[in-house]
Amino acid sequence: MTSPLLQRCQGLPVLELAEGETLVTEGGRTGRLFVVVDGTFEVSFAGSRIAMITEAGTPIAEMSILLDTPHGATVTAARPSKVHVVEDAAEFLLSDREILLEISRVLARRLNRLVGYLADVKAQYGGEDGHLGLVDEVLSQLTFGEQATVEPGSERDPDPLY
Repeated sequence: MTSPLLQRCQGLPVLELAEGETLVTEGGRTGRLFVVVDGTFEVSFAGSRIAMITEAGTPIAEMSILLDTPHGATVTAARPSKVHVVEDAAEFLLSDREILLEISRVLARRLNRLVGYLADVKAQYGGEDGHLGLVDEVLSQLTFGEQATVEPGSERDPDPLY
């Protein structure tokens, strides 16, 4: 079954990336939305891999567009890969409510998985001191809190290189 987003991208330009080629850079801005046609992408934050994207129809850089912020991660082709390129992403999202609904569903699924994971960590380590003891607060802020500014660093490393 083809993803609804991939169906909506038919006829848009396709960008081919070689293994190791960077699609978006953390902190950069492109104004573009990318939709995976085929391939595997590594998502990294502050130099650490945080996810792999392998599913056709997966949007890339959607949060940057929706929040009007720089890219929050670097995305690199882990093997030869292809993406549809949406040049004016904001207009594309506004042009069709089905597109916006599909992007919302993708983000809701990601958040649901993250909250489920944190709830599991809380069940296992909620009574701990230190970072694991903060799971309650993190979970609460993610699910119902106000928008918070993310500041890099920790008690262990208050001034990280990123």
